[in-house]
Amino acid sequence: MAAGLTPLSASAFPGFIAGKGGEKAVVHSTHAVIMERGDRSVVTVMADYEGPIEDFALVMVVPEDVTAERVATLKRDYVDRVDKLTAPRFHDFYEPDPCEPGEWGQEWERSLKASDTGAVLGQFKTDPEKKVAKELFVDTEAKQKKGEYELEVLDGEGALKTWLAKVGLKAPAEAGAAVAPYLEQGMKLLVAKVDANRIELVGGDRAQLSPIRFWTERPYEKFPARAGLASAPPFQELVLYVFHPEKRFEVKNYHTMFPPTNITVTKDVWERVGEFYNGVYDKLLAKDPKTVLAEFAWPIEGCGEPCPDAPLMVSELMSLGGDVFEEAIPEADRRPEPPEPTKEEEEKFKATLEGKKPKEKKEAKKAWEEERAQIAYVQALQQRNKYILSRLHYRYNATTLSEDLELAPAGPVEGGIDLPKGPKGVASTEVKPAKDSRLQVRFNFLEPNIKAVNCEKPERWRWGKRPREVMRLRKTWVADDLTRKSRTQIKPEQVILSPVPALGLTGAPTNEAKVEAKPEKPAEKEGCGCRIVDSKSPHPKASLLMLALGGVAVGVRRKRRR
Repeated sequence: MAAGLTPLSASAFPGFIAGKGGEKAVVHSTHAVIMERGDRSVVTVMADYEGPIEDFALVMVVPEDVTAERVATLKRDYVDRVDKLTAPRFHDFYEPDPCEPGEWGQEWERSLKASDTGAVLGQFKTDPEKKVAKELFVDTEAKQKKGEYELEVLDGEGALKTWLAKVGLKAPAEAGAAVAPYLEQGMKLLVAKVDANRIELVGGDRAQLSPIRFWTERPYEKFPARAGLASAPPFQELVLYVFHPEKRFEVKNYHTMFPPTNITVTKDVWERVGEFYNGVYDKLLAKDPKTVLAEFAWPIEGCGEPCPDAPLMVSELMSLGGDVFEEAIPEADRRPEPPEPTKEEEEKFKATLEGKKPKEKKEAKKAWEEERAQIAYVQALQQRNKYILSRLHYRYNATTLSEDLELAPAGPVEGGIDLPKGPKGVASTEVKPAKDSRLQVRFNFLEPNIKAVNCEKPERWRWGKRPREVMRLRKTWVADDLTRKSRTQIKPEQVILSPVPALGLTGAPTNEAKVEAKPEKPAEKEGCGCRIVDSKSPHPKASLLMLALGGVAVGVRRKRRR
């Protein structure tokens, strides 16, 4: 490898960055989606980038059976969606009017499922009278992205040197030693030359890179993170998402723990979940630097309580690897014969043929059979593509990453789903073995009812969904993009109201009133140049308006006295 160059940081990315040899480049975080079924594994790796906005290349180690035909580029949206659905979340529970009797539901009981169809309420847009099966409109096609990378798979260090010389790029000095152990095992190098004109900037010299997907005919049991330690920044974020038809996954060679969940927090955490969660994780790492967090495990038909977004659609699952698994399935199983139509279905179809000519009847019969075959295909496809989705998160540096992360199946658990009860909204924070995995990291905020109680038998402390009169954006805030969020502004001990033994907290904030606020722009002068803020009002301008109206009223009264 080339020597004497400024090291280029590769962070949690399972490889390194080859650049022009000038300024330092950094990958702060890596998100990797691993889908497994049978003997096949599909791995999607997405990294961010900070450095010179000029042509460079990502070089990562891949299993020996990966070929150029097994490599593709995806849209970033697919991995972003998985990240959002599995991330730690903030949820506010409301207490309804105690004088309104009856059950009080939860926010997640309303359906968030995105429509897979081109129809409205199961009807053709062009023919509202005709009821149709939604399966006829499900998008089942995998989507890929073209243009951002030039992709090649190389055998060994010699081929890499030749390729780098051809494209005018240089590897960091430590890269050879970093990837040598993997090449000795027979692994290959996947190179992706990045067109700097095609990447998406998110500010300054920081860019979002599109995910790169490859697949192999064997289980992907170890993530080669140490290949990216050629030159490491202070810390790296690695988030692994494992899709498996039956099992939840953990990291077996590091301490895997469940972070605090279902704890009550102050409203300071709202909109700032990432900053809060950064502080929580740093506290856990201070006790054990080799702590991998198991943050989520749930069947993909759902996405937690509450769901930050709609569950994954079939086309998204196909894009992340489902299409590779489908290739290995015999055509007869992929497209099974539809079941015999019921008597009711036959009668309805015959009714549609009345008044039609023989040729029209024949065409209608063919269309009907095709529809039934498509319905059977989509139903079988959806049934095959059911997974347990696990999320594992590790924040580390070169010292704490002593070996690559080894993935292993683990038993189903549930946690973070118990509902708050009583005046303090106490909820179980336990994560325990269960029949099916339903694990999420949720931080709760309680909004008690402050109306005067004017009934004989009030029903108190029914914590649940938002009342109709509360006008607020229906959004679930999550801990995302952690490397760009502060790790010190929100201190967990100041905002956590529940006892959390893992953090050494008793549930009594040490200084609740002193949470650092985000910097704000200086207020612009209005009217007389003064700005009066009512501490009880969330809108300073509204307070100013009320003051002005009060002044007008005083003037009117004085005029009447005269």
